[in-house]
Amino acid sequence: MNKIYKNVIGILSLSVVLVACKKDKEEEEVMCIPDNGHVTQFYSSVGSTTTPSFTEIAGAGNQVNSPQDLDFHPSSSRQNELWILNKGVQNTGSSTVTISNAGKTGQSSVWRRDGNAWHFMSLSTALAFSSENENFATSPGVYDANHNGGAPFTGPALWSSNMSIYAQPSGGNGSHLDMLHESPYCMGIAHERDNIFWVFDGDASQIVKYDFKSDHGPGNSNHDDGEVDRYIGISVTRKVNVPSHMVIDKNTDWLYICDTGGKRILRMKVNSGTKKRDLPLLYEVLGRRREMENPVWEVFANTDLVDPCGIDVIGNRLFVSDNSTNKIIAYRLDTKEELARIQTTATSIKGIKVGPEGKLWYVDYSANKVMRVDPI
Repeated sequence: MNKIYKNVIGILSLSVVLVACKKDKEEEEVMCIPDNGHVTQFYSSVGSTTTPSFTEIAGAGNQVNSPQDLDFHPSSSRQNELWILNKGVQNTGSSTVTISNAGKTGQSSVWRRDGNAWHFMSLSTALAFSSENENFATSPGVYDANHNGGAPFTGPALWSSNMSIYAQPSGGNGSHLDMLHESPYCMGIAHERDNIFWVFDGDASQIVKYDFKSDHGPGNSNHDDGEVDRYIGISVTRKVNVPSHMVIDKNTDWLYICDTGGKRILRMKVNSGTKKRDLPLLYEVLGRRREMENPVWEVFANTDLVDPCGIDVIGNRLFVSDNSTNKIIAYRLDTKEELARIQTTATSIKGIKVGPEGKLWYVDYSANKVMRVDPI
């Protein structure tokens, strides 16, 4: 039986307020997220248990529809701007809801779907922002055999968050900035730096590094400078209809992976390992395609997990959502110790995110809601 709370005294004794900072390269400012919420969101009084409260931030009235993931814009000039990724259907593609002043007075929302989302953002499972620019990337969760004579022609796509560009008419290929086409059933995505993203390739059961390099501009199609590194020696398992989200702890360079089908959390040192061989090109001209071996990786957690799905990290805490139990689990990064679990009000929890004020946010896929966890 899962324990709702563990090591209560240890959690209560954490009185130091940690701060995680993200530097906005363009703005030359530092955006700091207080970590104090991570203590009070998982606590109980001695002798009794207490759960946080849950606040609905957006729902169907904001055109939130089968949400898969969420992320906050990293720029300090766009703080509290929350992006939600709706799954959509394959023939029209996924969509986004952008909420300004999320959870605050004057909150407003904008729904958008790119005209070519049927290919570049089809059944997308996850999104992640670049912390160095205004770009974000999505991971289409389809096989997409409608191109290249039945070949699986899909993979991560790069977008601008500039609202004068994103999902605005821009030629024959919509507004996407770039796409690399060799990860069908792409179940999760995490940002490293610049235009470099790591994905969960559910078709090959591999972790793959994609470097878009310089984007080709809205609606264009030149991918010649793209670089792809496929890692062997670490294997992951896709579960149909459940995203496998990932996140990079940029303080340590550990990539944390929800291996959903394996019922476990893995972590891998990004850019570890060595080149085994160059790989032949598949469907497009690229700058590089390699197979990498012997990455540094380990199992971080594999106890009492059913369908680990959402994941985020801050300070010395890792948070994981379980799509089967609708719980959020907190871990210590240094010791891998499970600290606590809370039962959310979700009916199908998926992506989770630490917000600008140190509180947890999550999407409820089947209830079409965005929720915030508020300490009592």
